[in-house]
Amino acid sequence: MAPHDEEALSTHERERLLHRLHGYLVWVGAEIPDVVEINGRSISLHELIWKLFNKRELTDREIAGIESLIRFLEKKEACDERRIAKANLTEEDAYTLYNEASGLLRAIMDLKEIEQGRNPDKDLRRREVRKKIRDAHALLKFVDELG
Repeated sequence: MAPHDEEALSTHERERLLHRLHGYLVWVGAEIPDVVEINGRSISLHELIWKLFNKRELTDREIAGIESLIRFLEKKEACDERRIAKANLTEEDAYTLYNEASGLLRAIMDLKEIEQGRNPDKDLRRREVRKKIRDAHALLKFVDELG
């Protein structure tokens, strides 16, 4: 069913969209958003994923960046899903959110694949990066307490 311009989203259509978002392969064929806004800054998401996909190796910084980006995209997708579930939307607005959410899921899947495919020892590297971050936070806290 194609969206109608200003028609309110029916309960049935809302449930249908949410059900489709929870499907196993919702991201297949979905288009990654060209741009996402992160903290007021526009990021060329599609281009970034393409660049990462074509790299031979990822640096620790890139791995940490991918992990952060995945978490951000997961939160953004969940927000879109909550809006579809609860907001008073037109069908057109709901479909726009649905398309964005499915595109974000596609981006998340692609980023996870990039991370896993380029770094077979990713769990070890992830733990090392997280330990470095925890150590840095602990050091900053220690310095703050002294200062």
